[in-house]
Amino acid sequence: MKPDLFSRIRAIGKLTPAQARMVDLFNSNPNLLAFENLSALSNRANVSKSSMVRFLIHILGYRDFAQFQAERQAAMADTLDSPIMRFINDSPQTPGDRTVVDTHIPYTLQVVQHAYSRLDMDAFNQIAQILVQTRQPLHLMGHRTAYALAYMMYTNLQYIRPRVFMLGHAHTAMPPEIFNVGKEDAVLIISRRRYSRHSLEIAQEIKQIGATLILVTDSEVAPLSGLADVQLVVSPPGKPGFESITAWAALLEALTLTVADACRREEPGYSQKVEKQLDRVFGFLKK
Repeated sequence: MKPDLFSRIRAIGKLTPAQARMVDLFNSNPNLLAFENLSALSNRANVSKSSMVRFLIHILGYRDFAQFQAERQAAMADTLDSPIMRFINDSPQTPGDRTVVDTHIPYTLQVVQHAYSRLDMDAFNQIAQILVQTRQPLHLMGHRTAYALAYMMYTNLQYIRPRVFMLGHAHTAMPPEIFNVGKEDAVLIISRRRYSRHSLEIAQEIKQIGATLILVTDSEVAPLSGLADVQLVVSPPGKPGFESITAWAALLEALTLTVADACRREEPGYSQKVEKQLDRVFGFLKK
């Protein structure tokens, strides 16, 4: 199967400032790529037409702009013909009759499908392989809404494997827990718009320590991208507006479940032991 646009971008590595502007345009407005001409796309990215052509042909490997646009039109057609979109379009309700629930739930399902369609399975599996190393301490971190996602994953991983720690809190600048991070450790950072300056500063410190840095973010050119040893992109939809965390939660849960299967073999009986300890300490209520 031929690599699509975003697979080609992930294979590049470090981008120049002009290339980063083009990739940011591709990532945030994927549907525009299907119909706008070369001049319009170049203007939107604030680059020359020759720069856009060089990037598409010499860096990304397209034969010409026509091949690039044909691929994006096919990708857009697949999205528009998805079961979720058919469900939305076939609804008997008129726009005036629809409540927020009627519109938001189908849209959220579409967002999850979009993120899944753009998922880099090589990066997903590489991260899973790191997380199943149960002898390697694992630290999780995020700020603001990313903290909620990191804490959700931390809570679930506690049942699965030992040596899992939270690094800081929702608004922590430089958490004191960073002194417990060693070069043999792994650190998973979740970073999403609006990006936290604190996350960048902590990631830079982690790189100085020499720990393995795993990044889950929403763009190939996010601020922390250049620091990550492995990066998983949760692609946002092209439609601007409210940015749901549902796709993030779904992919992080899938990652946790993938790790759980392997950890049952690595740490037999661990989950049952933790469940008993937590019940004893917290006294969970029975149904």
